[in-house]
Amino acid sequence: MPRRSCTFVAACLLAAALSGCTGIGFHDSDTRAKLDFGAPDSVALCVYIDKGISEREARELIADAWSQEGRLYGLSIDVVKVVPWKRRGFMMDGIMETITRQPLTAPCDRVMALVNRHLGDIAWNLLQLPEILGAVNDDTLTHGYTVARRASLNQVFESPADVARHEIYHMLGCDEHFNIGRCYAQIAMLKRFKQTRGDTFFPAWDSINKRIVATRAEVNARLFGADAQALSALPREH
Repeated sequence: MPRRSCTFVAACLLAAALSGCTGIGFHDSDTRAKLDFGAPDSVALCVYIDKGISEREARELIADAWSQEGRLYGLSIDVVKVVPWKRRGFMMDGIMETITRQPLTAPCDRVMALVNRHLGDIAWNLLQLPEILGAVNDDTLTHGYTVARRASLNQVFESPADVARHEIYHMLGCDEHFNIGRCYAQIAMLKRFKQTRGDTFFPAWDSINKRIVATRAEVNARLFGADAQALSALPREH
């Protein structure tokens, strides 16, 4: 399954220190001003925390990642639930396989795992190998992870909050890197869709088929198959 991932991108990181690159692109106030982002709104985020990461750390990380960005769009990220979770994968695919097993249930609009470091990460980084610090699933852009602790040279310029911000942008429908104009349009479109329908769920985006995923049941059907809608009512083991 393809992933929207955040790796160590040197060019963007160098530019970020000077002009505010989000990893999705460079902010453009003129382009943004042409769009109507509608009334203030929010996205309900459920955060799954790896062993060793506290609820306070999780809430502070998300706030650091998005509080300033959210003002640009009138769109807050509200942490509505924090769930203890155990990392069961070492590399990106293993971590993503674990987190995407979680069905999207109310009140969650999105799910993000905050991953702690362990000895395997330290050994990996001693070899100076590239690593993927965060990712979001392509099918619905609803499930993802962020490495929440610094432990490598890759994170000298790219903090956990930077990575979380990048992944939140993907979760808001920004399906192309370095295309901020499309990103603005996607956020405005998903906000408008929600507010026009009067829904409580912030719609998702299927980046493979380029279409809106309007309900949690549709998200679960996309992730687990046609019979997955019943999963919405079932608790999951953590």
